[in-house]
Amino acid sequence: MNPYTTDPSEIPPSDLYADLPLYGRYRPQPDDFQIDTRHVNSQSTESLEYWASVADLCNDTVRIYPADEGGRDVFAVGSIIIKSGHLHPQGVTQFTDTRYSYADENEVQAVALARKALKNVKVPEIYFAGKVHGRQVLVQERLPGVALAVAWPYLSQRQLDSFKRQAQEILRQLHSIKPSDGRQVRSHLVPDPKVRSNGRIQPLEGEILFSETNTDSDMSFMHNDFDVSNCIVEDDKIVGLIDWEMAGFFGWKTAGKVHRMVRPHDNSFWKDLYEQGMPRF
Repeated sequence: MNPYTTDPSEIPPSDLYADLPLYGRYRPQPDDFQIDTRHVNSQSTESLEYWASVADLCNDTVRIYPADEGGRDVFAVGSIIIKSGHLHPQGVTQFTDTRYSYADENEVQAVALARKALKNVKVPEIYFAGKVHGRQVLVQERLPGVALAVAWPYLSQRQLDSFKRQAQEILRQLHSIKPSDGRQVRSHLVPDPKVRSNGRIQPLEGEILFSETNTDSDMSFMHNDFDVSNCIVEDDKIVGLIDWEMAGFFGWKTAGKVHRMVRPHDNSFWKDLYEQGMPRF
């Protein structure tokens, strides 16, 4: 099968995501839902009503990632991706909305920074980050292409090797960005004061990132969640990178340790992504 097909009729029943045709595959269509650009990043009363109407479009039929209780589901609605927990009971945890407000602001700042650094790799436009019906909601652009995780079973070893080299080059481009504010300790772009206790990161990740020796000699901008599900590919090239909520200023080896020990990997091939290609500093 063509690894980069986005046509549901071409997806075989044996495909790992056959029951989720909207997950990880997208080709823009003329009749796709499009946002009203008058409301982009606006918190006016009229705009909040508009974004509430957009959130109301999110239901089980367009949910591509169901979250655990207290988390946010991910929905694909035409040309946009929406992260919202409105289908779950409210008040599961006192930290839920606070942690997502920090995560969303971190993503907003990270994509703005990444857009300046990356060559020929898109990052999503953020259209809205704020409260809708008392819930923290993020609305962003849906990038065309196929998630590397979705294409993976249909790729040759040569193609996989190429994607790994491309990923390492992207990491090096990001690593070239240093903190402009002179910060000397590891942190997300938008520091969350309760990040180690509010469930946003796993305890092991907290230990790695924020231990007593909380500094790196090569403090640099890192995506910090470079999973194959977050790489958008097309015609043997990585064309997009999504999910920047964990991005921050960390050293190459520190980010590599999180990648190797915390992030889930189905095989060892992607697990050692940071073991090669480390820039000199």
